[in-house]
Amino acid sequence: MFRRLKNLIVNRILGVADTPQRIAFGVFLGCVVAFTPTIGLQIVLYVAIATVLRANKVSGIPILFISNPVTAVPLYWFCWWVGALVMHGGVPQELMDREELASSLGQGAAASSDWSSQILTLDFWKALGSTLASMGAELWVGSLILGVLAGLLAYPFTVFSVRVYRRARGPRHSGV
Repeated sequence: MFRRLKNLIVNRILGVADTPQRIAFGVFLGCVVAFTPTIGLQIVLYVAIATVLRANKVSGIPILFISNPVTAVPLYWFCWWVGALVMHGGVPQELMDREELASSLGQGAAASSDWSSQILTLDFWKALGSTLASMGAELWVGSLILGVLAGLLAYPFTVFSVRVYRRARGPRHSGV
């Protein structure tokens, strides 16, 4: 698993043939889109935004997999919580806890031990969509805040990492 992760980072991000800044901008945009409640549309959204903003269209795609059916419940609950905190100056009394969120996603499909077969059903995706829609503005505000923060942390780290990677590989493999 470590080797696959290393291969993904090296080949799909650090080894991309583009400037370090455009690669890092792609990672930044990937972080922002990854935190948004747009599972199923994230790659299309990312490529469109990266094209318009002239970021690298490849480097952010691996980042999009931060949000997936397995991580959706804790990720979006935390995004919603941050959004509620920012929008309401505190967490409202009617704060939905993670168990309630998980149970609203197909009677606990995300929390059960048989989640892998349930995420392949249309009912799971309908429940996920309606739950995310009911969380409203708080979810979007929290998602954008956390996505931008993650992107701001990832940008300089990516620029630095691409430069170190290219120095280690030599001028033949500089990618640009």
